[in-house]
Amino acid sequence: MQLNEIGTNIQYVDNDYNPYDISTEDFLKIYLKMLELQDPTEPLKIEDMINQNYQLQQISFLTRLEETMQSLAAAQRLNYVTQAGFLIGKNVVFQTDEITDTSLQYVLLSPENYGTVDVTITDKNTGKVVKTEQIDLVKGLNNLNVADLPAGDYTVAVYKDGNQLNDVILGISGTVEYISLINNEPMLGLPFGEKPLKDVVYIST
Repeated sequence: MQLNEIGTNIQYVDNDYNPYDISTEDFLKIYLKMLELQDPTEPLKIEDMINQNYQLQQISFLTRLEETMQSLAAAQRLNYVTQAGFLIGKNVVFQTDEITDTSLQYVLLSPENYGTVDVTITDKNTGKVVKTEQIDLVKGLNNLNVADLPAGDYTVAVYKDGNQLNDVILGISGTVEYISLINNEPMLGLPFGEKPLKDVVYIST
């Protein structure tokens, strides 16, 4: 059977053309044309056409969904970068488990005012207490003086009336110098290296 009618009218489409994006009206036009040109010995089956159209619609839906998710992810990354940009020049705090560089600024973050507390600093390697001092612990940021400690690794514990305050967090503070993106994650450049924006626990006012 010759199908000379097909392909006589050629239409060129732009790069935005989506062959999977077919409307019901287009589908009916195609189906009627195929009925007109069908081989009588092998008639078309409407079920096959409907299934094919359904598959095309599913492909189109999934493609659009993927594009939407990619757009949302890009917008979220842009939002993170914008947030990070506002932090340049500000002091931020990251939680840490120990003191590893006595030249940096360490702080204690407290959820409330505790008044006078005992701060104990212990050498991690020897287990010996190397420094104990009393400070007035207020809600928020409290500077911790570690400049007089020799180089080493230390742990910090805070006690009130002999009871350890587990809700007081040891942090390391620094001024944000720049921002960057690593694997699409905003990073803050600080004197002690790059840290993820998501790990900031406190921003100084």
